[in-house]
Amino acid sequence: MKSVSAAAGLVARFGVRAARTAFVQRGVYRIVLPNRESYCLKRMPCSESRLRWIDKTLLAVKKNGFTKVAWRDPLKRQGKRLFVKTNSRSCFILSPWLQGRWPAVHSRKDMQACGAALAQFHRACHMGPYKAGAFNMIGKWPGVLASQHALLKKLVFTARRNGYHRAMDRYLQQHGSEILGYSEEARRLLQQSNYKAVCQAHRSKAQLCHGDGGPTNFLINAKGVHLIDFETLRLDLRAYDLYRVIYNSCKDHKWNFTIARSFLDGYQSVSKLTRKDFSFLKVWLRFPQTVYLLLRTFNHKSVRDKSAAERGFLRALQDERRILLFLKQLEAYRKQCGAN
Repeated sequence: MKSVSAAAGLVARFGVRAARTAFVQRGVYRIVLPNRESYCLKRMPCSESRLRWIDKTLLAVKKNGFTKVAWRDPLKRQGKRLFVKTNSRSCFILSPWLQGRWPAVHSRKDMQACGAALAQFHRACHMGPYKAGAFNMIGKWPGVLASQHALLKKLVFTARRNGYHRAMDRYLQQHGSEILGYSEEARRLLQQSNYKAVCQAHRSKAQLCHGDGGPTNFLINAKGVHLIDFETLRLDLRAYDLYRVIYNSCKDHKWNFTIARSFLDGYQSVSKLTRKDFSFLKVWLRFPQTVYLLLRTFNHKSVRDKSAAERGFLRALQDERRILLFLKQLEAYRKQCGAN
């Protein structure tokens, strides 16, 4: 849906009138009401049951004391309805449009504030037994890593045997063993982490995670640090949330560890990390995620122009190599913190 008038029509179904409507990006509109309050009309790419679970969960988080989330207020007229659907059956929500700025990743103060905010969010949202609609990743990471490793292995094998008749053949023939080595190392680290036992302990009291934290999912204003964009909300180990923030904050900055240090310092000012947290962090950091995403795009049948993936391959590989030093710095940081 790209029509501003269609967006205004959806807003009316929430029981309010849009004085101004502006297209922001695909599936996102800024709505200004006659009283000058601003809202975000956003498409949520998930099922109705999962959207209802997200709603109940975030309302519980706010009730538990963490109110800095951009989500509806059911006591307000514009917040009484959770979602409306388009003719194509897409679900749209209406949530507050927060004024503020994204954190600067090289600012120690900003990253510490983001770390503290995420820890406060985690503290407010330990969940009870799983409910219908929940996106539950507890215990599933061995299977996910195995599936991702299988795809990498398939692509490397194809390049060595039949070839794609493209530059990617040469890259995978030359560097395929290195990429698979990183993937195998991640799986080995997971096996050594006692992951199954930790997950079993979390089954009765699961941790809620944002699922895709990063510089563009935190918003800073005079009232503090807010979390936005909750379509990735899930049940998982808290280390996964730490990983996503670190990955999204560091991957475009040559894996500068000072960024991660500031974020982790902020998190630990609220909640101390354990040796297990660090061990799980290493698993996700060591999996060659950047190369994997690039190769998955290259392999997708719907992608006709595969040259972009080829142009980005060597840079992505260089980023994976930088993580070797990053992991050593992370281990030194763990020891300095005395995490047990």
